[in-house]
Amino acid sequence: MTVHKLSHIAINSTDLDRSIEFYQRLGFKAVAEQTVDNPQLKEAFQVKSKELRFVHMRLGDSEDAAMLDIVQWYNPNTEPAAPIQSQMQRGVTRIAVLTESIDDTYRDLTEAGAKLLTGLITVTTPEGGWRVCLAEDPDGVVLQVTELLSAGRSFVSVPSSSPADLSPRPPKTDSREETVER
Repeated sequence: MTVHKLSHIAINSTDLDRSIEFYQRLGFKAVAEQTVDNPQLKEAFQVKSKELRFVHMRLGDSEDAAMLDIVQWYNPNTEPAAPIQSQMQRGVTRIAVLTESIDDTYRDLTEAGAKLLTGLITVTTPEGGWRVCLAEDPDGVVLQVTELLSAGRSFVSVPSSSPADLSPRPPKTDSREETVER
């Protein structure tokens, strides 16, 4: 037997309202929200709690799109977790989303006070490449925000310690300082 669809990605939150606000800023829309008090939760999810509040959030309008299932547990509350130590460690290390304008998304994340793990980085390939930044949601979940690039399009990379000058730049003859060749 095979599976046929990615349904959702579960994210445990310590403050569901704060998480909803964060993901709405990125363009996610809440499609369902519910509070559940059911002892079967303990067995179904191998947890200590029978109480939770969740929201399902989705990008776009397709009912077939995978969702975020953001959950806040109660009695006992959502437990703390160690942060991701490396993007090379085993297991799930980040959730990736696409944007049409990483410049706008980067500014929105900055204005929202999000923890930015990287500046804007351009990775080029013969086919084009991508512009990417890593950020954390309010509970430390790492998000990779990506804008796909077509061949011949070049931008400056913004180190995380530099103020963001996000304007397009013409390609340089030696662009290794600004982009990562792949």
